[in-house]
Amino acid sequence: MFDFDTVYDRRIPGDIKYETIGGTEDIIPMWVADMDFKTAPCVEEAVKAVAARGIYGYQSVDAAYRRLVRAWYGRRFSFEIADEWIVPSPAVMYSAACAIRALTNEGDAVLIFEPVYYPFSNVVRSNRRRLIVSELTRADGRYTIDFGDLELKLTENEVKAVLFCSPHNPVGRVWTREELERFADICLKHHVYIISDEIHSDLVYAPHRHIPIASLSARIAAQTVTCAAPTKTFNLAAIEASNIIIADEAIRTAVQKEMRASCQMGINAFGIAATKAVYADGEQWLDELLSYLDESRRILCEAFPQGGRVSVSAPEGTYLAWLDCRGLGLSDNMLYNRFLLTAGVRLHKGGTFGDSGTGFMRLNFACPHSVLREAIRRMKTVL
Repeated sequence: MFDFDTVYDRRIPGDIKYETIGGTEDIIPMWVADMDFKTAPCVEEAVKAVAARGIYGYQSVDAAYRRLVRAWYGRRFSFEIADEWIVPSPAVMYSAACAIRALTNEGDAVLIFEPVYYPFSNVVRSNRRRLIVSELTRADGRYTIDFGDLELKLTENEVKAVLFCSPHNPVGRVWTREELERFADICLKHHVYIISDEIHSDLVYAPHRHIPIASLSARIAAQTVTCAAPTKTFNLAAIEASNIIIADEAIRTAVQKEMRASCQMGINAFGIAATKAVYADGEQWLDELLSYLDESRRILCEAFPQGGRVSVSAPEGTYLAWLDCRGLGLSDNMLYNRFLLTAGVRLHKGGTFGDSGTGFMRLNFACPHSVLREAIRRMKTVL
């Protein structure tokens, strides 16, 4: 049994999640998407071993690294990948930025589905591409893709690529095979590349199952760039390590060219060691984590049931809950301040994730159950 109940003191200089707000430290921070659990013991051991060497020279991934990544994807997702498909990268959003530059030109249109992780719009605009938004459709607390709107937007704007989130942050959807196939077929029909952010792929609750979109068929894989990492799964945000999975050689070469243009190739010794450790020995820890987080979902859904002034639908994946606070009739700023200044709980404003997120709050429930219950108690006192 691994320990997910201990409350650790994270208030150290530079910890973004626990930075002091409003002059007080009596805040429960549930906004930034990292966990309040210690990582798997195998990571601590691996990182300590690298540190103990005392020499931190340049390092590249070896055959064992690629073998472990391949085995993880084969075992967890039934996705068979080749060694050469794996392109180590420091971070998922860096990978997405390189893919956007490799597959599109300045002024080209790139589509995203909103509400979505807010760096998506930033990375499109900052690379001088036209941002096209297709709003997800919400019914009975569950979001789906509006395929009619998607196809219309692709054709009207001559979209060159879709930046896709799977599983979806912040609404917690784990896309079904049918949804993925329909989405991919539309992209194939219109010759649109898929850049798929799959950083939450390991954080999925039964009976749902993550399906890498590139695993659907060779045709889809040939038009897809998959950006993934162990960092969200094992709470390694400060150890930058990710992998881009690219089946098509020409696309892979183009993405690597963009990586070289920014003078960044690969990951450092600590990232390599951590990745190898979790893919070799982290599976039991992950399975226990998922069981713990599944109970957290239950606690949240009981506290904020459908039909209430604040409600939540159980996320199918991620450790992020999407709270519907529209029944309170408050602006995002008013909601944020009420929860922060009155309840002492810091949430993430829904409008940050797109206009359709207004009236919602994102809550990170990857914390000990005692902390989650205290946050719920505080929130309910101001409702």
